[in-house]
Amino acid sequence: MQRITRTARRVAVLPTAVFLRLGVVCVIVAALLTAATGAMAGARREITVGAGAGLLDALELIKSSFEAANPGIAVSFTFASGGAITAQVKQGAPLDAVIFPAGGGHMDTLEHEGLIAPETRFVAALDKIVLAVPSNAKVAGDPWKWLSSPSVRKIAIGDPRIVPAGAYAMQVLQHMGLDKLLAERLVYARTVRQVLTYVELGDADAGLVYGSTLYKSTKAKAIAEAPSGSHECVVFEGAMIKGTKHEQEVQKFLAYLRSPEARKALEQCGFGTPDE
Repeated sequence: MQRITRTARRVAVLPTAVFLRLGVVCVIVAALLTAATGAMAGARREITVGAGAGLLDALELIKSSFEAANPGIAVSFTFASGGAITAQVKQGAPLDAVIFPAGGGHMDTLEHEGLIAPETRFVAALDKIVLAVPSNAKVAGDPWKWLSSPSVRKIAIGDPRIVPAGAYAMQVLQHMGLDKLLAERLVYARTVRQVLTYVELGDADAGLVYGSTLYKSTKAKAIAEAPSGSHECVVFEGAMIKGTKHEQEVQKFLAYLRSPEARKALEQCGFGTPDE
């Protein structure tokens, strides 16, 4: 019985040793795979772009095609108003590039304060200002005369101090002599998309937004474009932040924004594109 027990013990020990060796091998393989994955992740450089809220849909499309064409670069966005993005850059936020409307002079501020590389500044897209109302609203006659009628109690625009769309909207109202007349009815939003939300939900009877802002909206519609000459040209500009640690990657992305693929995405989302 003693011999049988020892034999059984040896037989039992053998699989355990094998399993231990296999376990060590598995750990080594897992470590190698983890190291390889980490190396691959490390090789993929990420850039962060501060972007105007109105560009969300177009930039998400552009991001997909850009990353497919440049697998070593990942792009993330911080969407906000031009004024908010400018404040972030001034405060040292880790942004590598910016792209937002020129209205309000925020891009000029960044250039004058030496926070962007001026040679990289360019016009990426064009747009227009439109008068938007809830999709079920019925407006007869001249939309701009209707806007000043007593039946219109709340009019949403972006805060002109921080939202470029709001700066353009205020130019339109001033051009038409409506700014003082409608002052008490104005509701200020922090982004142009928030203006659209107010209109879609019926919290505002009308709003002044970019034409592209209505892209995909089923709850709001444009009833008039701002008259020609009533505001500065709506242009979206891009630039690289001075001192970025990812200069080559940013240059590639900014160049891609001028590519046929990017222009197609912008036009699909309701933007105009500058002539080459």
